[in-house]
Amino acid sequence: MTRGNEMKKISVCMAVYNGEKYIREQLESILPQLKDTDEIIVSDDGSKDQTLEIIRSFHDERIHIFENELEHGFTKNFENALNHSTGEIVFICDQDDVWMKDKVRVMCEALKTWQIVVHDAVVTDAQLNVRYPSFFAQYNIRQGFLRTLLRTRYTGACMAMRREFL
Repeated sequence: MTRGNEMKKISVCMAVYNGEKYIREQLESILPQLKDTDEIIVSDDGSKDQTLEIIRSFHDERIHIFENELEHGFTKNFENALNHSTGEIVFICDQDDVWMKDKVRVMCEALKTWQIVVHDAVVTDAQLNVRYPSFFAQYNIRQGFLRTLLRTRYTGACMAMRREFL
């Protein structure tokens, strides 16, 4: 696969909790975009369903699972994943997303210029029927530093950044 940033190592950081319904499709959309030296860091916050079993069934050495002994909550669970990541480029990933097939390539290309990049999202229901073709349009998100600072509506799952930004 050809992508930008001189093939720097990528870490995909995913916080999970009882995500069995979507996790397989999510991983199937990410793994083909990664190279052998990239990683997916999964921080599990005490899932009681089959989430971890599904993840382990991939038998993929790029997937690293870290299980929290106590529930940390959404934010600390993501922080745990970030703290275990080692890539020069970091993607934030929710457990119920499906990535477009060229997301990694496009984001890495943008990261040649910027330290952090954010993309729009297509919002779907559980069957992947489109509810909103543009997250940005639905929530009236526009470009501009001041507007972004005062009214942040970006979601982590639509972000990638260089490690030095963290």
